[in-house]
Amino acid sequence: MSQDSPRAGRGRAAAVPEGLYQPPPVVEVPKDGGSPVARFTGEDGRERVFRFEELPLPGMHLDFAHALGVRIGPGGGCRTQRAASGQWQSIKRFLLLLDRLPVPPQRVEDLRARHLERYLMARRETCSEKSARRDLQGLLRIVRALPGQDRLDRTAADYAGQRGHGVDAQQEMRPGYSDREFQAVMAAARSDVAAIRDRLAAGESLLRRFLEAPDSLTPAEREQSVRLEAMARTGRVQVDYRGLSAGAYPAACYAQARQLFVIDPDLAPLLIYAAGLSGRNPETLKELPAEHRLLEERAVAVTLTKRRRGKANSRATVHWSVDPDRDLRTMGSFYLLLHRMMARSRAYSHTASVWSIWAGSGRGGARHAATAGHCGPFDAELARKLKLRAWADRHGLVGDDGAPLEMLVTRMKKTVEARTAKQVGGHLPSARLTNTAQSSFAHYLRADPFISQWAADVLTEAITDAEHHARNVMIRLGGADPNAVPQTARNKAEVGELDTLAASCLDMEHHPAGGRCRSSFLSCFSCSNALVLERHLPALLALADALREDLQQRDAEQWTARHGTTWQILTRDILPRFSPAQHAAAAQGKPLLPLDVLDGPKEAP
Repeated sequence: MSQDSPRAGRGRAAAVPEGLYQPPPVVEVPKDGGSPVARFTGEDGRERVFRFEELPLPGMHLDFAHALGVRIGPGGGCRTQRAASGQWQSIKRFLLLLDRLPVPPQRVEDLRARHLERYLMARRETCSEKSARRDLQGLLRIVRALPGQDRLDRTAADYAGQRGHGVDAQQEMRPGYSDREFQAVMAAARSDVAAIRDRLAAGESLLRRFLEAPDSLTPAEREQSVRLEAMARTGRVQVDYRGLSAGAYPAACYAQARQLFVIDPDLAPLLIYAAGLSGRNPETLKELPAEHRLLEERAVAVTLTKRRRGKANSRATVHWSVDPDRDLRTMGSFYLLLHRMMARSRAYSHTASVWSIWAGSGRGGARHAATAGHCGPFDAELARKLKLRAWADRHGLVGDDGAPLEMLVTRMKKTVEARTAKQVGGHLPSARLTNTAQSSFAHYLRADPFISQWAADVLTEAITDAEHHARNVMIRLGGADPNAVPQTARNKAEVGELDTLAASCLDMEHHPAGGRCRSSFLSCFSCSNALVLERHLPALLALADALREDLQQRDAEQWTARHGTTWQILTRDILPRFSPAQHAAAAQGKPLLPLDVLDGPKEAP
């Protein structure tokens, strides 16, 4: 590559190799005619070699190797080691299944649709329907990538090309946890994380005391501190094996290593707690980098990796708040705690990840001998066994149904999505953490029963509240404030103790003009002492009918002069405040008002 080439950027061509560039082949076929080998290098730098010599039916090896090369090559759909391994497992299971048949096919030309259907039935015997269809979908991708599609039997080719074999993205999925389950999981994880933090702090404190004032230690503490000092200096675990049987060696190694280093059993609570705080996918959390920027001791900036978005959008920088006084309160503080707890191990494993543990017992001792037993637990592959079920059983976690709780980090992510959506009232653009609003709804919220129940409760509460406010109409006439009505007066009005013709009078003894009220009932509609409630609606409708009937018997100008103001207040300010349903119910109980009530009070003869 030319050293004078300018750095790539917007408007500038990217540097390319000089001369003819031939990328290394994905599939290698030995010259001696042996079984092919497929090599995969993912976008995350993880590699895997797939050797077909392990599989039966050698007549199909070359074709399936080329199909695998298409799927895991630069133009294929597999970008991570886990995805490539899934394609390999589909081929492996399929060929092993065919080999067990009484008359197994020897070439791809012998494949039939019944062989693919048998694969689906075999997967159903060992896994759920959803997993079985997902595995079949993976196999069909391989079949469609076989070279020379015209060689395939028509039934097999048609079956592979049919739609509907895969998994419906909208079908029922595992929900998140309920609020009670989530709080129980977080409490258990928090207690374990605090214990890990305190354990490592105690080891560091003992080591510091040994280095600064060794004479202040007891003989037992001094002996232990010597081993800790050697561990800190070399990274190798120092164990006193005297008096121990050979079977007790691994436990003694872990007991010593856990005083300065994070070990394998610590990963489960640490990862669960990180998922509960951040709401991130487990694969994103497993690839947390050690590199970060601390912003004025108030936030930490970390570049995350999320490969599901595609290579162009696989990285994003997040800013997590930091609480200097509480390590377990915010994700930023927890991230810095992880960084500190695994700093010693990271110095020997040389991983770029924040995760680094001591795993030098048993086979791990030989595998990680060059790094004194230290490793990035997710560097080789993300699918490390965390024994989450054993962790949940150890803490006695149970579901709302009383059964042992199924512990999955993905369910923690769904729960955080659901809780965030509820906190913002279901406004998805504000609730989204790592996905678009559409993805959050389709894959995390739509099929979650707890979200469905919450949404139903919110709607029920809203409808009940709307109905209550609709029925709780309280109108003060004459421009007075309805909120200023004393509760005692309102209580009397609700039971009819203050009723007039079609309203309640809050103070009949004190008319706004002075003295006891002696005005017509119709003048109530312009009086500040008048109060209208829903219980008055039948009388108000009857009054409206009486006014209409009176209009038929009088001259329009005369009627307007007498009742125009009352009619305007009644039809414009009062009746529209009630709903159609309230109007319909009140119309069933309208009283009969005589027309002479419209003429006001009269003196007795």
